[in-house]
Amino acid sequence: MKIEEINKQSPAYQALQQFVIKHKVLFNSREWLASYPEGNLVQCALFNNNNDVIGCFVYYTFKKALFRFAICAPYTPHIDLFYINPSESVVGRNTFNKEVAETLAVYFDGIKADYKNFNLPSHIIDTQPFIWKGYTSRNRYSYIIDLSKSKEELWNNLASEKRKSINKAEKDQLEISQTQNFDKVYELIIKSLLRNNLGKNTEVIKNILFRFSNPQTAYSFIASANGVPIGASFCAIYNNTAMYLFGGFDSENKHHGAGVSCMWQSILKAKEMGLSHFDFEGSMNEKIERYFREFGGELVPYFCIEKIKPSLSAVLKLKGQLPA
Repeated sequence: MKIEEINKQSPAYQALQQFVIKHKVLFNSREWLASYPEGNLVQCALFNNNNDVIGCFVYYTFKKALFRFAICAPYTPHIDLFYINPSESVVGRNTFNKEVAETLAVYFDGIKADYKNFNLPSHIIDTQPFIWKGYTSRNRYSYIIDLSKSKEELWNNLASEKRKSINKAEKDQLEISQTQNFDKVYELIIKSLLRNNLGKNTEVIKNILFRFSNPQTAYSFIASANGVPIGASFCAIYNNTAMYLFGGFDSENKHHGAGVSCMWQSILKAKEMGLSHFDFEGSMNEKIERYFREFGGELVPYFCIEKIKPSLSAVLKLKGQLPA
């Protein structure tokens, strides 16, 4: 097994594209990656001993001051590591998974960066090889809704506060509508990010909304009061899952039911499309975690691996901050 970095000139580029399309590996897709500056992305393929593509993942690099960083691509929830395990026995599958993890740990350790931080998809649970190479492995969390439940069950699983907000929005005649016109959606998202001092990589958000999105890859809902957009949600379709990526509201025209109603309609849309799950993508922010929790999903952990060189760690300690 080996890992190779792939670009458009690589002999294996087309084979990787075919693999990504066949297995619907969204965040490795050509369409998704076109949202980012090409020079910052590193897309990798896993090959078996026959030199067949059996897996892939992607990450993002940049330089800030004197330091180099390797992280998940902005607004991508994880490195989208996906691979085919050919073994049928329990021991065989576990051994193959371990070999993949060991190969990844060796590769990541060879990346020339002062700070490395990668979220792994929830189905990747073996981080031992990374720990053995000096990485910190810690849990992050998301909430995921099982869409096999009936609409009534989904409604009853909402916190009472969320049901009241949706009912209030209906009583106040807020218009909740699906839209492919992303101008107002983008405006609301950016306003919310700027309010929270998170207005970075806005060009990426614009590309995701206006270049990547189509009815097969994403959908959005917008809430309007008297014709004025005041809240929005945006979801990407990841294999058989709808994943909430962005949301926003107008702080000058607030309504408690605007964002909640957009999210509720996003959940119902995912069910209507025949998708199996709705993923809130996760947050370690306490207030956002509570907001997601009250939609009635199950808490699902995933792993984050991290390594910081002592020189950068000392600078960050002096500044009292984490890398951005």
